[in-house]
Formats: sequence, C-alpha cells, structure tokens
Amino acid sequence: MKQKVVVLILGVFVIISLIGTSSLYSSIGKYVIMLDLVQQDNGDTPTTNIGFYLSGIGDGRHECITITGLAEELSSDMYRTYDVPKNADAASHAFWAGMGETVYLVQKKGSVEVYKREEYEEGGASKYKKVKTVKLY
Repeated sequence: MKQKVVVLILGVFVIISLIGTSSLYSSIGKYVIMLDLVQQDNGDTPTTNIGFYLSGIGDGRHECITITGLAEELSSDMYRTYDVPKNADAASHAFWAGMGETVYLVQKKGSVEVYKREEYEEGGASKYKKVKTVKLY
C-alpha cells in the first residue's frame, strides 16, 4: 500500500511538471536538426522557446531564441509561404496579437545560425536578420 502511494505521488508530480510545456522533435533538411519547441501558455502572453538537438554533433539542447506565441514547425513545403530560404534546415512560425514571428536555422561549419523576422497582421514583414550563432564545438 505504501509503495502505491509513493508511485501515485511521483506520477502526479511528473504530470504537474509537464503542464504548459510541450516539445516537438523532427528532422528537416540535409542535416539532422531536431527542432525543440518548448511552449508556455501562461494565460497572458504565450511564448515558445526554440532550441534544437543536432544528431551526432554536440551534447544536449542548444538554445536559440524565445518568440511570442505558440510556435509550430514549418514543413519544407511551407517555406515559400514565409519566405524561408530553401537551404534552411528547420523553421518555425508563431502568431500572437496581430504579429507573427518566423525563425529558421541553417547549419554552417561548426555552428548553427538563427535568423528571425516579424510579420504584421496589417501586412508587410521585416527582412530576416541573423539573431544568433550557436557554436557546436
């Protein structure tokens, strides 16, 4: 009986710690980049922390950027819609309160470059700007 109570308490703790966070893993492009979207819907302004795992290079999760909204991964078929370059290895888009943000990742020798742009509900979008370079080794 005591073991069942301990297991139940541990199970509840795990479920509580996972509420509000989800991760999405996939591979896109010529390199295996597993995009990791950690979504936090805090009821006010949801955010997505974008990171990645790179198969075979580096250990653990590499942090990229946090954007506003609950981001979704873009399939390579959607790149054209968001003006993501064909050579991008992974891309994600979120929209919240009249503004969207698109982020894409490109692996270079020994690093991954992160580019971002903003789109507006009224129309128009900024140009992509490199916002981060993640050194892999």
